[in-house]
Amino acid sequence: MRISITVLATVAALLLAGCAPAAPGPSASTDGSSPLSTLAVGQCTSAIDPQRVPSFTVTDCDDPHAWEVASIVPTSGDAYPGEAALRQLADSTCASALVDYVGVEPMNTAFGVTFMAPNEAHWADAANRKVACLVGAASGGISESLKGTAYSFPTKGQCFGKPAANSFTLELLPCTEAHFYEVYATKKLDGKTPPTAAAFDKAYASACVAGFKDYVGVDVGKSSYEILHFVLPDSLWTKLSDHRLVCSAGSPSGGIAGTLKDAKK
Repeated sequence: MRISITVLATVAALLLAGCAPAAPGPSASTDGSSPLSTLAVGQCTSAIDPQRVPSFTVTDCDDPHAWEVASIVPTSGDAYPGEAALRQLADSTCASALVDYVGVEPMNTAFGVTFMAPNEAHWADAANRKVACLVGAASGGISESLKGTAYSFPTKGQCFGKPAANSFTLELLPCTEAHFYEVYATKKLDGKTPPTAAAFDKAYASACVAGFKDYVGVDVGKSSYEILHFVLPDSLWTKLSDHRLVCSAGSPSGGIAGTLKDAKK
């Protein structure tokens, strides 16, 4: 079955969430050591566990990851400013991270922003006295750098819940948890103008239909799953830059746990 999602509306206002507790988390180090000191713009990281502050690993951006360091904001002063002050600094400086790093406004993308900041114990080391602005998705599954992509839609390997009509709002979910769809293929649609119907049908056949069989292992017509695709409508083609056809497989009833790769059903 061929399902199309046309995006016309915008997502909710950007919310920042971050890791800057007043005291170390349950397993955070108290000797001032922290991987925060080694972070640099362009690095990619695993998901962040707020209960294990700061707990994350730096990964290759071509491997599945959750966040990318979009900017590093230095702090001032020798005394620990407190969680509220660090959060205020993050709110004022990280809000532009999607535009500056990814190249897309927050209301026009499924990706979000968070931050990392030092707790009081880590503040003792001057190398930790900074706020790292991160872009990405807590659910992870991003397998390429988002820098300069201007992506509005998810990337290959990401999973999500039931999409809302006429919106960029997507509940990105870990593929290991119950979800509705999984992105299995994308194809760049070249040209400054929207593709013709014939050009789109050709791209859909090669990316979505042929790609479905390559990924799931059976023809879509014989599968219990459907194809749902994302593409910018003509009215947004020149306003936004994510000119990809994004193909996902799944079910409108949800309940899928685990990847559909080689599911053969």
